[in-house]
Amino acid sequence: MAIAPKQTQYLTYEEYLAEPEIMQRYDILDGVRHFMTNPTRLHQRVLMRICRILTRYEEESGAGEALIAPCDVLIRKSPLRTRQPDVLFISNERLAECKEETDPTPLLAAPELVVEILSPSENRRSVGEKLIDYCAIGVQECWLVRTEPQSIEVLRLTKEGFESAGHYNPKETFQSLAMTNLSVSVDEIFASE
Repeated sequence: MAIAPKQTQYLTYEEYLAEPEIMQRYDILDGVRHFMTNPTRLHQRVLMRICRILTRYEEESGAGEALIAPCDVLIRKSPLRTRQPDVLFISNERLAECKEETDPTPLLAAPELVVEILSPSENRRSVGEKLIDYCAIGVQECWLVRTEPQSIEVLRLTKEGFESAGHYNPKETFQSLAMTNLSVSVDEIFASE
């Protein structure tokens, strides 16, 4: 006797809001939760350095807020699609479109900047799909961070798509496209302990 294949259970936006907190990172792609692998210490160290840079910018400019994963960004409600960039920066204007800071629902407004620290398991297709989602909701800039070899690619995002604005290596500095007066030294992100 043949066993019927297990049916995929598609998560709706309402079910997602009603479920208890899940202490793992994941994206929801068309109603299906996709868990992410455990990050390495190197990944976490780079994430913290980028967060420090954006938090310093937040404090100096007062322009918005830097957040780290897990923080869901809503791509669409049906079929449900969310993303969890490693780090993001969202302006005060866009934050005003979101719910209270104590509300656990995803960000309803797009951040201006998202940062993706690429793991060895990520491929061109999976990164491209993330970028397409970010473009669709109005994210303006993405940093693709590679730890091996150490580099950062800055991408300009529009509703029409994304394009590379530059590749940066250690000893180089780049200017954010979306954040006024934010210059970033690649060495500050990859500095040795």
